[in-house]
Amino acid sequence: MLKIVNNSLKYYDKLYEIHTSELLEEDRMSKENFFLEFSQNFRKYFVALYENEVVGYIGLFECDKDYNIIGICVKEKFHNMGIGTKLINYSKKIAKKENKKSLSLEVDNRNISAINFYKKNGFIVTNIRKKYYKDNDALIMFCYL
Repeated sequence: MLKIVNNSLKYYDKLYEIHTSELLEEDRMSKENFFLEFSQNFRKYFVALYENEVVGYIGLFECDKDYNIIGICVKEKFHNMGIGTKLINYSKKIAKKENKKSLSLEVDNRNISAINFYKKNGFIVTNIRKKYYKDNDALIMFCYL
């Protein structure tokens, strides 16, 4: 059974393992910076637990009437089980409860699987940041609530 819980430092090491194993090297944060993410008052992290195993997380950055998704990651062996969608839906629920108007994110324009995942979950491309990732563009996507 899947459960989503508010972040607790007790999950920090497991979340960092997921972060480093699932993201490209250039997208990874140092352990110190990853830890700092959890101590910011204007950031929220939610953890996906599958049968009490830490299997993923989503991080939100509060920005006026929006929550920006700063990270979403699910362990590879748990891909295609709907966990990412459940994390997005949980974030939408929190955002609505806190009177936010949207969720937003940026994604490398080459990451077709992520773009399709976000579109499937109600996000639309609203802008493009040229050469944001060295030689690649970033798509800015919003999901209006």
